[in-house]
Amino acid sequence: MKFGIHLSTFTREWSEDVLEYVPVVKEYGYHGFELPLMSPEEIDLIKVKKMLNRYKLQCTCGTGMNPNRDISSENIEIRQNGIDHLKKCIDICSELESDCLGGVLYAPWGQLKMRSEAKDNIKMSLEALSDMGEYAGKRGVVLAIEILNRYESYFVNTVSEGKAFLKQINNKNIKLHFDTFHSNIEEKNMYGAIVEGGKDIYHIHFCENNRGVPGSGNINWNEVKRGICDIGYDRWITLENFVMAECEVGRDVNIWRYIEKDGNTAACEGIKFMKNLFGEV
Repeated sequence: MKFGIHLSTFTREWSEDVLEYVPVVKEYGYHGFELPLMSPEEIDLIKVKKMLNRYKLQCTCGTGMNPNRDISSENIEIRQNGIDHLKKCIDICSELESDCLGGVLYAPWGQLKMRSEAKDNIKMSLEALSDMGEYAGKRGVVLAIEILNRYESYFVNTVSEGKAFLKQINNKNIKLHFDTFHSNIEEKNMYGAIVEGGKDIYHIHFCENNRGVPGSGNINWNEVKRGICDIGYDRWITLENFVMAECEVGRDVNIWRYIEKDGNTAACEGIKFMKNLFGEV
């Protein structure tokens, strides 16, 4: 098992240089980090590679669509922007030897529609993902589509729905990204959802029910662990917490009170919990 942390856990503003937190990632005992690629054209690949080599870390990457780059859009230009964005992110993953690009790859985060009204959008998204799977596969990258709760996306809310989409996409380079925060809202049984996902689960985020440190809320983590072990998952478990209020990041992800003192606290306590849970202390 490899333990990682999403670098946005530390940030108050999206524009921060997330690489300044890499030394802390190493200090706390993580095996690597998840690099947010919301603006891939601004990523200094040489600097990232130097940081990975200097601290002997690995990385995964994450990204998402927005209203101006959206592979589900009926607007040809906007859809092409989304395709171009994914290609840039896949290329960066390949350069960094990251075999996973996770996140909300299928439609803009926060976009809410009736599914009956979005049939064409869903169809276009799945077709584009199939093409992107081919592009990613040639570069040694797997795309992991993140399953979100109903308040953040209409597209895919459960593992069962995710698996149904994978069948339609029909590309071995497209898998599922499972997040305990979202699953705690949507799944009737977390263990059952993980087992149902099985080998289709390629990336996992750990987060407590209130976005805080795992183990500090009401998620049954022993059942989560049991599911992960039962499916033989042995890849990244990545901490993704959003805990700070009164800042740009907190506002955008609806954090109105301090869940924890700060991102550093979440990072420090999170790795302790994950290693304890899996007996790797």
